[in-house]
Amino acid sequence: MKKILVVLCFKLGILSLFCLFCTSGYSQSNPEVKHIETLIANCVEKAMATSVYMIEYDTLKNAVQDGIAEESGFTGVLVSEAGHILTASHAAMPNQVYQIRFPDGSRHIAVGLGRIGIQDKGMDFDMAMVKIIKPGKWPFALMAPAKELRINQPVISISYPGAFFKQMPNVRYGRISDIDLSDGFIESSAKMEPGDSGGPLFDELGRVVGVHSWIKEKEEQNYDVPADHFLKYWTALNTPKDYKEFPAVDDLPAPASSISMETVPALEEVAGISAEHHKSVVALTSALGTQQLYILGTVIDFSGANYIISKSSMVGNNPIVKMGNSIVPVQILKRDQDKDLVLLKAAEKLDGGIRLKSDTTNPELKETNLGKILISALAKESIKVGVLSATYVDMPLNTSRGYLGAGAAYEDGKITLVRIGKNSSVASLLKTKDQVIKINGVLVNTAADYDNEFAKYMAGDSISLDVIREGGPMQFNICLEGQPTVRHVSFEFPGGRSARSDGFKNVLIHDAAIKADECGSPVFDSAGKFYGINIARRSRTSSIVMPVEALVAFIKNNTN
Repeated sequence: MKKILVVLCFKLGILSLFCLFCTSGYSQSNPEVKHIETLIANCVEKAMATSVYMIEYDTLKNAVQDGIAEESGFTGVLVSEAGHILTASHAAMPNQVYQIRFPDGSRHIAVGLGRIGIQDKGMDFDMAMVKIIKPGKWPFALMAPAKELRINQPVISISYPGAFFKQMPNVRYGRISDIDLSDGFIESSAKMEPGDSGGPLFDELGRVVGVHSWIKEKEEQNYDVPADHFLKYWTALNTPKDYKEFPAVDDLPAPASSISMETVPALEEVAGISAEHHKSVVALTSALGTQQLYILGTVIDFSGANYIISKSSMVGNNPIVKMGNSIVPVQILKRDQDKDLVLLKAAEKLDGGIRLKSDTTNPELKETNLGKILISALAKESIKVGVLSATYVDMPLNTSRGYLGAGAAYEDGKITLVRIGKNSSVASLLKTKDQVIKINGVLVNTAADYDNEFAKYMAGDSISLDVIREGGPMQFNICLEGQPTVRHVSFEFPGGRSARSDGFKNVLIHDAAIKADECGSPVFDSAGKFYGINIARRSRTSSIVMPVEALVAFIKNNTN
C-alpha cells in the first residue's frame, strides 16, 4: 500500500423557533449536536495542554537550527509527568535537540530518544520518543488501548498544521473508520496535513488513541499509529537509538477491563439549518479577462436594504446572480482588499437575507468553545458541517502574495521571462524572452525593481504588464495568482487552496471541507446564530471565516 508521510511536518430533532436580532429565520436544534459538542469540549479541556509544537533547536545560538524555517516544525504529545513525548519517526531523530512550545506559549528544551521507523511484512512502524530535559511535573495524557476502538467512535485531533504558524494548536473532529490494525494504523476522518506529524488523536475521554502519521488524497483518509505500539516498545524508545531491526518487546501488565466507547452519527446527519437561512445563499458569476469566475455570496438585510457580500478576489467584472430562471445584474459597490470582501447590490430585490444591525458584534468565543459545530449553507440547499478549530487569529500574508505564473531573470540589463507556468493563467499571453519594462505603469529597470513592485500585490489583484516582444511593445492585463504549492498529496484536495488564503486579521478557523468556489457562503452555529462568511479555503484541514463584526463594519462604512 502506498503511503504518503505528512513530513512538512437523540435521533429526532427538536424544532426550536426563535428570532435573533443579528440573524433572520429559524434554526433546527438536535440534542445529538449538543452532545457531540460536549464530548469535544470535555476532551479539549483535558488534553489541550499536552499537545506541543516541536522544532530543531541550536542551544548555543539560542535559535532555531540553521536551515530550518520557524514554521517547519511538527507535533508531539506528552504522555508522562516526567516529560515523555510521543511523535512520529519521520519527524524526529535520536539525540537531536528540540525546542518544544506548549499552547500557553512556554518553551522548553527536549532531546530525541528512540526511533522505530521500520516496514515489515506489510506493517509500518512510525514511532519516536522525545523527552523534556528539565525535571518537572508536566501535563500529560493517558493512552487508550486499541482494543477499545469502535467504528464511528468520535475522535479529536489537537495539533499544529503547517498552514498556520501560531501559538495554539488547531482542533479537528472525526470518527474512527477502520480498526483493522493489520497494516499498523488506525484510520479516521479527523483531518491532518504537514505539521500535524506526531500529533495526538484523542478519544472523548482525552486519552491518546493514536499518533498522526500519514494521509491519502481523500480528506477522510487519515492514519495514526496506535498508542499501544508505543507501550509495546516503551523501554526501547527510551534509549536514544535509531532501530533498524525490531527491539525487544516489553512485558505489559494484563489489561484492565475495557471501557465501552460510544459511537455517534455523522455531523451532516444531525446538524442542519433553516429554509430561511438557505435563502441567504446566491451564486455569482463574473468575468476577469477571458476567465469566468464562480463564487457564492451571502444576502444581507442591513437597515432595510438588501446587499450581497462575497469574496472580492473571486468577483470580477459585470457580475450576475441567477434567480430561478432569471439572470439579474449585480452592481459592485465597494471592495476591501485587506479583508478580501466585496459589497454588491442586485438590480432586483432578493428574497431572504440575514438581518444585521449596526451594533452587531462577534460571538464571544474562548478555548472552551473549540469544537463547536459550524454549518455552512451552500448552493442548491446543501450544507457542509465542521467544527471550530481556532478562534480570532491573525494570518500573516504569505502564500497569497501575487504570483505572475512566470519566472523572470535579469539578463543583459533587462528583466526577461525565462519560464512560463504550463497551467498558469498567463500561459496563453506571455512568452519566454518577453522583456518586462513596466508593472502597472511603473518602470522596472532592475531585478530589485521587479521584486519590489510585485511585493505590493496580492493574489486576485489585476495588473497591467508592459513587455517588449521581438522588438515591439505589448501590454497585457493580468490577474495575479497565489503562490504555487509544492507537489504533495496534502494539496490535492478537491477545489484546492484559495488563491487568496491568508493576510487576514481576527478570523475564525473551522475544519469543514469548503471548496475554493464555495467561499462567500454564510456560516452558522447549531442554534442558527450567524458567525460570518467563508472567506478562504486555506488547506486540507481548514477553511477561514471572516466574522460578522467585520462584515457589519464593511457594510456600514460603505452605505448611506
